[in-house]
Amino acid sequence: MTTPTHYGVPQTEVVCLNNQNFGNSTLTFNYIGPFGREGHVEDIVADVSTAMVGTTTVPEIDVGTASGDTTYAQYRLGTAAGAGYATGVHRAQQEAWTGNPPITLSDFAGHVALNKTRIPKNTAFVITLKAGTGGAPAGVANVYVVIKWF
Repeated sequence: MTTPTHYGVPQTEVVCLNNQNFGNSTLTFNYIGPFGREGHVEDIVADVSTAMVGTTTVPEIDVGTASGDTTYAQYRLGTAAGAGYATGVHRAQQEAWTGNPPITLSDFAGHVALNKTRIPKNTAFVITLKAGTGGAPAGVANVYVVIKWF
């Protein structure tokens, strides 16, 4: 008996959201994976071109079942709850995380959480780009969400 290809070889997909403004408001993007495959969020990358600002909470990228939900993954774009990332490329997998899986980092609440649970087969999900709060929220980045489908 042979193993079907889709079980042995995951399909890697990168969802690209270019030039997204985190200062204006929360943005949501609906998505669905390849038919018959379940997925997990492997990584989240933010190529920050304008520094992230939020003096109460920093901007964040959430992957879940609805806007703002973090069922599948979360990446808060800062070094602390009220200190956003400067310009440059920031990658959730390169933070000082623990776990395997799920990958987590709690140097401040919810900083990194990847592969929290699998995205079910044939189920729509939402990528949320949440604005920071407090002060004058700002930030612009190209966002890449890396998903492996099995």
